[in-house]
Amino acid sequence: MTVLRVVTLAPALLVSFVLTVVMCALLPPALGLVAFMAAGGVLVALAMGQLQQPAIAALTNSRPATEAEFRVMAPVLAELGGRGVDIATLFVRRAQRPSTPVAVAVGRRTVVVSPGLVDATYRGGVTGAEAAAALAHAVGRHRALRPRVELAVLAATTPWRLIVATFLGIGRAFAWLRFMRLAWTLRGVVGVICVVQSMVEGRAWAGLLGGAVIALTYLVPAAGRRIDLRTEAEADQFVLGLGLGPVLAGLLRRYGHPMTLERMQRLDTATDHPAEQPQRPRLHLVHG
Repeated sequence: MTVLRVVTLAPALLVSFVLTVVMCALLPPALGLVAFMAAGGVLVALAMGQLQQPAIAALTNSRPATEAEFRVMAPVLAELGGRGVDIATLFVRRAQRPSTPVAVAVGRRTVVVSPGLVDATYRGGVTGAEAAAALAHAVGRHRALRPRVELAVLAATTPWRLIVATFLGIGRAFAWLRFMRLAWTLRGVVGVICVVQSMVEGRAWAGLLGGAVIALTYLVPAAGRRIDLRTEAEADQFVLGLGLGPVLAGLLRRYGHPMTLERMQRLDTATDHPAEQPQRPRLHLVHG
């Protein structure tokens, strides 16, 4: 997991640092220096555990749950608290898109949920146990990743994620052009030609740099998929340990979430020895 995370984070951090330096260099000297120092100070504060709530709100485009949302989700959080999963703060996304995850754990005992989950829970489309299973799976993913200075890393890689989102949007806009897909499929061949031609012309460093960039377009997505599979499996085991595996499986099937046969069998497995439940659940809720 450490190697996979290095493969995915190193390019993001490097590109983000270069973009930040370039942007600061375009500003007047004094203003650029102040902006660079301010960005560094924010990252240090986040790494030390400060500015948690405003950082989560900004980085996830969310806000603390309102009083009404809190009342809807309070029984779900109490259910998780009774099973030993302590969620201290609940945030709700400001907007929901098709790619918006249902729930994401971030920072210190904080979960960010989609407004759709809150609405479905209120209307009865999702039961309290199913909502608890979805939140528990998000917590399980977070525990599987074991991120360090998570918010600082998220903030530091913001330029990279903006660039990736921009290129993905451009790619979707021109996906109907056949030669675009063909060019992307043949990028490895282009990389090999780039390296060979540059070495023949005596500019090996330029060719190797271009080849490395193209190689990363294979390595980074592959490492990301591998991380997703491993964290998903560990999160499934975490949910199973809470006795919510079949509940989560039923929820995913009902909403048509793609699942492999292995995952369906894993989630449907009954837990013979569920985790011991605390006699007095601890629950600390913070709401807007």
